[in-house]
Amino acid sequence: MTHQTEYNRKFTDMVRRHEKIIFSVCFFYASTKLPFEDLRQEVLISLFKSFHSFRGQSSESTWVYRVCINTCLFTLRKSDRRILTVSLDEMPGMNFEYDCDEDFRQKLKWLYSAISQLNPIEKALILMWLDELSYEEIASNMGIPRNTVASRLSRIKTKLSNQKEI
Repeated sequence: MTHQTEYNRKFTDMVRRHEKIIFSVCFFYASTKLPFEDLRQEVLISLFKSFHSFRGQSSESTWVYRVCINTCLFTLRKSDRRILTVSLDEMPGMNFEYDCDEDFRQKLKWLYSAISQLNPIEKALILMWLDELSYEEIASNMGIPRNTVASRLSRIKTKLSNQKEI
């Protein structure tokens, strides 16, 4: 097997292991001006180009989060300063027809809608918290102190809870 073939195989395996992270980060940064698929493609390109430089100094998922978030933030800055939100009905691949009751489905739709209105840094923090990363892992991913993560998450949670009672 050639070196490039082996690299491609390992990269594909890594993407499969972390497709949930890639999807959720791209989903929440997508907008009308910056569609989900375009963001996802930018993230995959960034991951592919930098995969060889992953040295294992952090967990693979931490590295994937960091690349995804940094790529989305860079792409947003590059595309336009004004970020528009997108209706959930416009988003590709978001199907809320899970095996759950209508009340839960409505709460989930509200949550996605509320998160989509946060600024890019707040989105990153709340997404990692919802994925049950520790404050230390979030701090490492974002390159900020743990206490800053705690205080920002507290403010974000207050902001979300003030939008609507679930």
